[in-house]
Amino acid sequence: MPKDLRSWDAFIELKKTVDDFLETLPLVQMLANPAMRQRHWDKLCELTGKTLNVTSDSFKLSTLLDAGLLECQDDVEDIANSAVKEKSIEIKLGELSQDWSIRTLTFGQFKNRGPIVLNGGATGELMEALEEAQMALGSMMASRFITPFKEEASEWIVRLSTISEILEMWIQVQSMWQYLEAVFTSGDIAKQLPQESKRFQGIDKNWVKIMTKANEVAIALNYIYGNDSLKQLLPYMLEQLELCQKALSGYLDQKRAAFPRFFFVADATLLEVLSQGSNPQAIQPHLQSVFDSLVAVTFDKKEKTIIREFESGEGQTVQLYNPVKAEGNIEEWLYRLLKEMCNTINQIISLAAGDCDVMPTEAFTHKYQAQVSLIGIQFKWTMDSEDALYRAKAEKNIMKETNKRHNQRLTDLVSINMRTDADLKVHGKWTRKKVETMILVDVHQRDVFDELFKKRVKDPEDFEWQKQARFYWRHDLDEAQVSVADVDFKYCCEYLGVKDRLVITPLTDRCYVTLSQALGMFLGGAPAGPAGTGKTETVKDMGCTLGKYVVVTNCSDQMDYRALGGIYKGLAMSGCWGCFDEFNRIDLEVLSVAAQQVGCVLTAIREQRETFQFTDGHVVACNKEVGYFITMNPGYAGRQELPENLKSLHRGVTMMVPDREIIMKVKLIGSGYVYAPMLAKKFNVLYRLCEEQLSKQAHYDFGLRNILAVLRTAGSARRTLTDNSEKGETD
Repeated sequence: MPKDLRSWDAFIELKKTVDDFLETLPLVQMLANPAMRQRHWDKLCELTGKTLNVTSDSFKLSTLLDAGLLECQDDVEDIANSAVKEKSIEIKLGELSQDWSIRTLTFGQFKNRGPIVLNGGATGELMEALEEAQMALGSMMASRFITPFKEEASEWIVRLSTISEILEMWIQVQSMWQYLEAVFTSGDIAKQLPQESKRFQGIDKNWVKIMTKANEVAIALNYIYGNDSLKQLLPYMLEQLELCQKALSGYLDQKRAAFPRFFFVADATLLEVLSQGSNPQAIQPHLQSVFDSLVAVTFDKKEKTIIREFESGEGQTVQLYNPVKAEGNIEEWLYRLLKEMCNTINQIISLAAGDCDVMPTEAFTHKYQAQVSLIGIQFKWTMDSEDALYRAKAEKNIMKETNKRHNQRLTDLVSINMRTDADLKVHGKWTRKKVETMILVDVHQRDVFDELFKKRVKDPEDFEWQKQARFYWRHDLDEAQVSVADVDFKYCCEYLGVKDRLVITPLTDRCYVTLSQALGMFLGGAPAGPAGTGKTETVKDMGCTLGKYVVVTNCSDQMDYRALGGIYKGLAMSGCWGCFDEFNRIDLEVLSVAAQQVGCVLTAIREQRETFQFTDGHVVACNKEVGYFITMNPGYAGRQELPENLKSLHRGVTMMVPDREIIMKVKLIGSGYVYAPMLAKKFNVLYRLCEEQLSKQAHYDFGLRNILAVLRTAGSARRTLTDNSEKGETD
């Protein structure tokens, strides 16, 4: 176009008209969006000062072009954008409304009573959907485009939060109702708590009514929101259930006070036990929860409530000296069973104390139970060793002769173990395990006396002898006594069945002395060291040495002072030992309370009180045989430093990795290997080289568990070899 023509007024006006049209078209296109509602057109009319009746037949494109949209372009764009955003909110609210109009409550069958419980999985999904919907509504309310829908969104927030609150309470009530329903439908407990049983029956009726009505309506929104009776009834039911729970807790505390070992049992298990009070035979699966190795009892064939004998997990049975009547309250006859179990073991030990000195080793071994046979050879070793020490100054050869006798007894035990499984099973399927345990202990006894002989010890008051665990039968007290250094322990006669025992190393010996001294000074023990050093097992093994029931508690940061206090109280009343594994994992504030709990028990023992006031205000009996032990692994992350007031109540002992060569030697001796020391040395070198020289592989295991498995195989192989073939193997 010629340059002169562009300066004409007509051209300039036409160009402006075309440019304005081109700029207006995008605005028109934005206003054509279906999201535009009447409220948006009203704002546009107010903005432009024009009447824009979008529903009229006279509304044309020219109407918008003549409205002067360019003069308020930014505001027009804002109105169009608002329409789109508001449409998005409108769609979301519509979807939410549609979703919650069809969401249903899902029910599950409860026992044989019909669908009267909320289905756990489906209800969990419903709670998640509620949370997501509430978060979506929260985001909407934070938007500046919510204004047209603010009232509707607010209503939905109220509805969903009401549903959420009621549903949470409903689940809480259901959980308590299910727990207590099992309790109060059992005749035994209901008879003990008649008032609470009656209260629960009323709650149960209301619960069934609520669930029946909910089944009929099913739609969650329709049934829960606006249901005033449900809103009022659930808090009332929760309050009543809490009263039942409180009464039940008091009832359980009474039972625990009557039989303190119930403190070591979870509430659910204890309730199951108590609910079977009228059927003594039904509680057999739970006996292991309150005894060390007693797992079953045998009732009289005619008189079904008379207990004649008890049995270990290995199948070893012991006949009670005085049969026990399983009548009356369950905690009462369990207490009688405990006392008679200890009395029976004590009576058998008293017979063994006389026989061990006169009977041949094999006859003695087969005559008595594993626990009694073991303490019998410990009596014999102590008597012979102490007698030799008393006579050593006057009789030159007595130590050498006694050493020979100890070696001969060990040889006799090994020869028994060399027999075939068929030969040993005649005396009981547990016989090999029993004999191997006796060998394990007797090897240590033989080595101890051999060391005394080499060191020329000739005085029973010498510390080299005094520091050993020495076993005596006290005729004046009619009980066994175990002495370590200057501390004397009563052997507690807990039935231990046929237990594996630890190989006693110099480290174990030192630990025993330290822990014994701690108990003698009315303190607890605190073995500390890396994983796999035998901290817990050493405490348990020392408990076996003294005939104790050791309760092991695996600690975590979830433990609170109430749970810990319950165990402490049970230990104090029952006289058992408590071993708290990984004790420094517990939170610091709980440890501070634990120091007070342990402190009040140890003070009561020190002052020789028969009863004392525990930290919760209850007055409880004090059994001086109690022992508290804590194990710690200081190197791990997440472990607490013990408060000073707790440290001062426990005597520390540092544990190190056990000497594997000693363990190998003892196991090989027990299997009948004559050249056990040489084999153990070679075996240990082999394993150490494997660990150091071979590449790291997931399937390589050169730990103690693998070593013991190989040694078991070696033992089986040895029983098929002649002495000459063993000699060839070691060369």
